[in-house]
Amino acid sequence: MSHAVQFDLSEDQSAILGGLEQLIGTLNIEAPKDPVVSAYSQPLDDELTTGGFFEITQSEGFGLLDGALIVEALAKLPVSVEAAASILIAPSFLEDAGRRPVALVSGSAAAPARFLPMAKTLLVDKGDDVLRIDIPEGAVEDVETLFAYPYGRLKNPGALPAVSLGAGRVAELRRRWRMAIAVEAAGLMQSALDTVLEHVKTRQQFGRPIGSFQAVQHRLVMAAEQGQATRWLALRAAWSDSEADAAIAATYAQDATPKFCNDLHQFCGAMGLTLEFPLHHWTYRLRALLGEMGGSSGSALAAADAVWAGKVP
Repeated sequence: MSHAVQFDLSEDQSAILGGLEQLIGTLNIEAPKDPVVSAYSQPLDDELTTGGFFEITQSEGFGLLDGALIVEALAKLPVSVEAAASILIAPSFLEDAGRRPVALVSGSAAAPARFLPMAKTLLVDKGDDVLRIDIPEGAVEDVETLFAYPYGRLKNPGALPAVSLGAGRVAELRRRWRMAIAVEAAGLMQSALDTVLEHVKTRQQFGRPIGSFQAVQHRLVMAAEQGQATRWLALRAAWSDSEADAAIAATYAQDATPKFCNDLHQFCGAMGLTLEFPLHHWTYRLRALLGEMGGSSGSALAAADAVWAGKVP
């Protein structure tokens, strides 16, 4: 007999998540009613900063798992806020916690990056080095996308001084980045699924709710399974902080995303393709995560290298 995997939150974790829920409640955050594709909540960012949530992993008695629970909860919102890099990555790479929000990019500093329009710091994975670039006001131009995150690029990246953090920091950045992808994906999947479940309970076809049809139920169960698997792999990666767990978690999340998103949008029919319906605030963000860290192929190669390096001829 199989049993669902569960764990009980500690008293401190329950208190932190309860405080976060209270904070979010005071802001009355709702999905934008206007047809927008990107919604960043600066008021939420400000409140999280004041409340010390971005510094949770540096607080005595707390660590990456506690930070991951906060990132997951924030990813469930219909608006975005830069939390994953600030909580799970920045503490190891920034001397000044005030140099957030943080944007991440692979290869070239000239490439577009999530959260760059409001970022104060850009971390660049150069392959053989990690560069830290402080971003002055006016140095970024917005990039229009359909990914429901704010994107931007540096106007003149060559003119900004970059601090080399050394080749020894590359593995750590990639490990934490993959962990962050999986944790964000877990929160996004849950809210996307909740939105669709509510729709199929109320939307009727042939005189009965869409969700009453067995074929729909089977696919909804598969989507729920993908969401839960993503969550537990992500939390394991945050608990262990290991190369293999982070790469496996990101691989699964990125590999599951296309079918997960396609199914959820299909269950909503034409409604699921309109900007007025809130589903895209989560599924489009999921699709943005597909392209990071080399996608599922890049993460799978990293997982294979972490698990079997030196063991396979």
